[in-house]
Amino acid sequence: MRQAHTARNCLVVLLLLVLLTGCGTQGQTASPAPTSSTTDTPTAVSSTPTGDPSVGLTPNKNDISIDLSGLHIDASDGVQCPLGAVTNGPPDNPGPLVGAQQGNNLVLATDRLTYDANELQQMSDYVSSAASPTPNPMPDTLTWVLGGPTDTSHVTSGGGYIYNCGIRLGLTNTSQNSIQISNVGAQLAGDTQQNNYDYRLIDICTIITSCRSGGGPGDCSQYFATIKLDTGPINTVFSAIPAGRDSSCGELTLNPGDEKTLYVYIYSAQNLIYSVVPQLVLTTDSGPNTLTLTDLTSTLAFANGSQFTCYALQRDTFVVETTPPQDSYCL
Repeated sequence: MRQAHTARNCLVVLLLLVLLTGCGTQGQTASPAPTSSTTDTPTAVSSTPTGDPSVGLTPNKNDISIDLSGLHIDASDGVQCPLGAVTNGPPDNPGPLVGAQQGNNLVLATDRLTYDANELQQMSDYVSSAASPTPNPMPDTLTWVLGGPTDTSHVTSGGGYIYNCGIRLGLTNTSQNSIQISNVGAQLAGDTQQNNYDYRLIDICTIITSCRSGGGPGDCSQYFATIKLDTGPINTVFSAIPAGRDSSCGELTLNPGDEKTLYVYIYSAQNLIYSVVPQLVLTTDSGPNTLTLTDLTSTLAFANGSQFTCYALQRDTFVVETTPPQDSYCL
């Protein structure tokens, strides 16, 4: 009896071993055979963060002045998108300034289009005072966002285009030596992101009584440089050579005490958001010197023309302005 019991136990153990071995074999055959894999080349473009699409489009800081290497740099407006400089040329070669509007984009904060009388009055009061040193509080129905068009869809009422991001630099030579600015650059400070924001611009001429823009002087006190951005690794520098209104102005040179203005246009053919640091390359008696203007590290945003819609106020409702009238000003 004991031998039979022992034999029966051995048989059970053998059956268990067979079952376990079979399960292990089935588990292994169910797994796919190893295959070779390739790693995608990293790209500098990432997707737009989820949530509020306007996140990351907050206007850059302003009221900035910099003193470096005998040069006083007034950047009181900060880096703007768009710059607000009206020109007649295409984005990649806009040419001299022919008019000026306020930079960045003032848009309806939500997709709501109908407002009561009190809300409309708050809008009007703010827009009327926005360019003054002490503007009225901005109502929560409006917001400022970055976004320079990638094309010539942003037409002003008086002709010309407003598209590129950029900065107006007031330059003063505070040294005892001549300074030449041979190059201006934009250094990438981070990865780019896709910009999918829908811009609900407003024609301010339909909510205030005065909305005209002005121009600037036409002599060699103004210089212009146009930088084309692209994707690339961090620290990549895209650059351009400043030029005057015509060839007779020569290279951008500041003798001791001279004051000149440099408009730096920065554009992209893609609707991307960039982080950049402006640079100036100086040439003096002691040789070349690159100034990296870290105080002006900024976000630049670009959008396709289809992302911009101009709304005109009719009574208490904003409606799409498909054909802007001559006396219009869409921020």
